[in-house]
Amino acid sequence: MKAAQRIAAVLLDHGRMPWLAAIALLLVLHALSPRALERADLLVHDLLVTQGVSADAPASAVSAPLVIAIDEASLKALGAWPWPRSRHAELIDALNRAGVAGIGYPVMFAEPSPDPREDERLAEAIAHAGNVVLPVAPVARRGGGIDTLLPLPALAAAAARLGHVDVELDADALARRLFLEAGEHRPQWPAFAWALLDVSQPPRPLAGLGRQHDGGATAARRWVRDHEVIVLPSSHDWPLRHIPAVDLLVGRVPPETLRGRTVLVGVTAAGLGVPLATPMSGHGAPMTSVDFHARAYRALSDGAVVTPLSPRWSLFAGLLLLGAVTWVGPKRRMRDVALVVAAVLLPWLGTFVLLDGLSRWLGTSSVAIAVTLGALGWLAIQSLRLGLRLNRANARADATLQAISDAVFRLDMQLHVRYLNRQALALVGSTIDHVQGRALGDLVVLGRDLLIETTALAERCRDSARSVTRPGHVNMPAGRDGPARALRLSASPLFDASGRIEGVVLVLNDVSDTVDAAERLAHQATHDALTGLPNRLLLRDRLRQVLAQRDAGVVAVMFVDLDRFKRINDSLGHQQGDAVLTTLASRLRTVCRASDTVARWGGDEFMIILQGLGDRDAVSRVASKVMHAVGQTITLDGVDFRFSCSIGVAIAHEDSSDPDVLFAMADTAMYRSKSQAGAAIHFYAHDMSAGTRDWIELESDLRHGLEQNRFEVHYQPQYELATGRLSALEALLRFRREGGTTGAGSELLQPVDFIAVAEESGLIEEIGDWVLQAVTRQIAEWSRQGLNVVPVAVNVSARQCLGRSLVRRVSEALTRSGIEPSLLRLELTETTAMSDVDHVAALLADIHALGVSLSVDDFGTGYSSLSYLKRFPIDELKVDRSFVRDLVRDADDEAIVRATIALAHGLGMRVVAEGVENDEQLSRLSAQGCDVVQGYLFSRPLSAADLLANNILGSKQRSEPRALRLIKS
Repeated sequence: MKAAQRIAAVLLDHGRMPWLAAIALLLVLHALSPRALERADLLVHDLLVTQGVSADAPASAVSAPLVIAIDEASLKALGAWPWPRSRHAELIDALNRAGVAGIGYPVMFAEPSPDPREDERLAEAIAHAGNVVLPVAPVARRGGGIDTLLPLPALAAAAARLGHVDVELDADALARRLFLEAGEHRPQWPAFAWALLDVSQPPRPLAGLGRQHDGGATAARRWVRDHEVIVLPSSHDWPLRHIPAVDLLVGRVPPETLRGRTVLVGVTAAGLGVPLATPMSGHGAPMTSVDFHARAYRALSDGAVVTPLSPRWSLFAGLLLLGAVTWVGPKRRMRDVALVVAAVLLPWLGTFVLLDGLSRWLGTSSVAIAVTLGALGWLAIQSLRLGLRLNRANARADATLQAISDAVFRLDMQLHVRYLNRQALALVGSTIDHVQGRALGDLVVLGRDLLIETTALAERCRDSARSVTRPGHVNMPAGRDGPARALRLSASPLFDASGRIEGVVLVLNDVSDTVDAAERLAHQATHDALTGLPNRLLLRDRLRQVLAQRDAGVVAVMFVDLDRFKRINDSLGHQQGDAVLTTLASRLRTVCRASDTVARWGGDEFMIILQGLGDRDAVSRVASKVMHAVGQTITLDGVDFRFSCSIGVAIAHEDSSDPDVLFAMADTAMYRSKSQAGAAIHFYAHDMSAGTRDWIELESDLRHGLEQNRFEVHYQPQYELATGRLSALEALLRFRREGGTTGAGSELLQPVDFIAVAEESGLIEEIGDWVLQAVTRQIAEWSRQGLNVVPVAVNVSARQCLGRSLVRRVSEALTRSGIEPSLLRLELTETTAMSDVDHVAALLADIHALGVSLSVDDFGTGYSSLSYLKRFPIDELKVDRSFVRDLVRDADDEAIVRATIALAHGLGMRVVAEGVENDEQLSRLSAQGCDVVQGYLFSRPLSAADLLANNILGSKQRSEPRALRLIKS
């Protein structure tokens, strides 16, 4: 110990040593420049920019470029790669006709085509467009050095600009840097994205955007780079939109989609080109070169670029920081501790400020390592000094033990008392001299139970050599000097210097107040605050216990409801009404036996559980006593009142063995009594309310169905009238009820058979969540199978639209499944939409912001206001089947359908007609310009397996779909 004290004193006298060592380490790290540090700097950079350190979002999403993708579908439709240059000319002509702002064409045309006319055709298209940017690339020369790969002279002359596509990989093999200028011998070409920005938008000066970079212009390497920047991901995640080239060439892309936009044309098909791994794609995933240049364009357009600073700045900042800390020489004071903590955090904070505030990047991993190691050395010295102070702290331990509120006993190996603190002496009611050295079992004042428990606990601690705590508490009887107490017991072993156990510390914590408070809380949670009777929670538990007993005799549930009690509250006030309820609760307890349970159900309703009775007559006698007790006079404000009650009774095991069902049956029987002007007693009968029983049973079956996964989703296809192709699917819920109405097998219920029960019982929200999860999982599974996935519409009930939870549930379903939000569509009825216009408009706006499309179902059956309808972000209207059914025969229905289609198209919405069942309806809808149809004419709702069996989602159609044949005919 003395040697440790001397060493600590020497170190404390040289408290600046850790910081001097940190300075030396910093110099070594900068001299060696290990690649591990460079990777660490890059990792910190990516973490910061992904946490929101980036440029502001652009004012409009129109600045985002579009990618004309030469993808698998385009190659399949237009021929294998490489395409003839006339095909590229067709793409440029189509884009030029659409009025795009600029065309980036990062496809290298360095070799002449076998047919010179192909090159001439492409050059004409480029010259005619006047806004095409072609690529320039460095290539390694066989003998060493760099050559430049240029487009054909005719193409280069026709292009608006040439831009280099040189991309450098960082130490972690990710592409995040861009050189705004580069070239052979001198930086003569702008970066491809910069050149495209210059063509599409007014040119922007290079000053301040990049750091000049030494490209190593030697005899062996003559490619010179300048103005280095780091490209940041967009601060607002935006989807890079791909348009297949075949869609552009066949005219499936509306001109307004392209007009005024900047586009890049490039190969995205798998296996063509070399993908780039870049943080811009998230998690360093590979990205095609055209996507990289598109995102680089967006970043340059938004100013989302960062200029890297020279590593010399990092060395200078580190030396400055460590020199300041060394000069100050922090000790152990709180101010100095804060200084050390600030020094450790400052490199990271400086990096953050430079990146976020000044768009400059400076790697400070070496500085952070050096400062952190210096701080650890300083902390070790302080720890040694702290150890020197430990002896004095031990001297204060006794005073601390005397001050705490727990009773502490120190026992030797024979469980004799060797030490007691002040609370322990007060507990035993004696002095230290009288108690010290006595066996723990001799302290009879603690009470027999407490002595048994403490002795057993101490022995277990001594024998196991580990801390032991007794669960719960032990009661200590009241003594001459104090009340009874609840004590919590724990014991810990004491070890000598060699690690052998030498005794036990026994701690008795007085938890009387806590136990009393817990008992009060438990009573409040299970009892009615006004009457003191059990509440519903305790009542249900008591009934379950009674039903589980085999010798409980006849068990009856009695529902007691006061007749015309509301007049008391209305005339005399709630205070008098509470007095009546308290009095009646006391009378009911008096009438019933101690084994029965009297509970307050709510309001002026009471529930009684009777057990151990011989037969129904005994139940009737108790019910009559209850009715007589309620009918006794009650005096309020000097006025005598008499009350009557209605009683309903359900017999356990005869009527049901389910507690909730028994409560409902007793409630039903009580309402039969009410229907006869009250003051009556009725036993539940199965023919009393068959509808109520069926309702209750169906509700119970729905609850079990959720647990047993007996819900199913069927899908009805929707087809485009213009092409006959599959447009979407509507998800329709089914419930498989075991036993059905016949009691054998199972029955598949339609929504009309159970939705009303689900709505009223509140189950609709759980069922709605299940449908969302099931549908999104199924879409994800179809996508993994490579099927032709189309959007799926899910119906939303009015109850789900209450509050704001629907947005969170939809977002969670999309996140868990990983599908594109555009593949999910929500349908709500017109009545739901009009129920609370302001709330529904805000709710639908939040859902639409997720990327989920919206549809109004049953349109025309409600009372929509056009001024309200246009406030909703609706994508389509669905014409109710009642109008489609009589479309051919009823001129009014035809006029309604025609007006609906015109209204929807005027508001930019699609129109879906449901319930199409014959060719005449289909023909009439086609003539009126309807967009999409669904109905039994094309397909009934099918399970997911049947959809695949009928090849409705097949990736390759083996024959012309029936829907297409119907529409063509």
